Amino acid sequence: MEDSTGNDPEWLMRLSEGDEAAFSSLFSRYHDFIYSFAARMTGSGAIAEDVVQEVFLKVWLNRADLPQVQNLGGYINRLTRNHVLNGIKRMAHENTLLQNIPPVTGNLPLPDASAEMRELSALIDQALRRLPPQQQRVYQLSRTEGRKHEEIAAILGISRETVKKHMMAALQSIRTYLSRHGRMPLFIAGCLLACLHQK
Repeated sequence: MEDSTGNDPEWLMRLSEGDEAAFSSLFSRYHDFIYSFAARMTGSGAIAEDVVQEVFLKVWLNRADLPQVQNLGGYINRLTRNHVLNGIKRMAHENTLLQNIPPVTGNLPLPDASAEMRELSALIDQALRRLPPQQQRVYQLSRTEGRKHEEIAAILGISRETVKKHMMAALQSIRTYLSRHGRMPLFIAGCLLACLHQK
């Protein structure tokens, strides 16, 4: 995976300093690669989304080391492969040892998730509980039940545009809550939230 632009020392330094524009560029540049590779290797969109989230969070937490990275594309590739392997192991574990355990509700972290992932998941749950009832309902129908905006509009008796506005407001509130109560800038929280809740 070649990426000469990504090896620009000045750009890597900006990433290491937590520059939001640089991280935005990183997110845009590698998101599709990470997701498509993980989905192809695991056959699971859910696992692929987890891998995307974990890779970007790993890069963010270890950003101080980025100026020493000689090949950013190779670095991202290695992180992706490692987390894909973890995802495959997790799938095998679930299919054998956990197959008789009844399903649970809620957005609970996986047993082998890192402390950062558990913290992020808990913060999102806290943020959801603070949303107005209608925003909570729209979010639940969209993200938890996987319904389309047209379906949500019919269920709640509101317009599709209103559903969209509620969803945008809910996501913005969650991003702001993550930024204020977590240890990451607003944009970084937004990126990770997008990884968690893509459709």
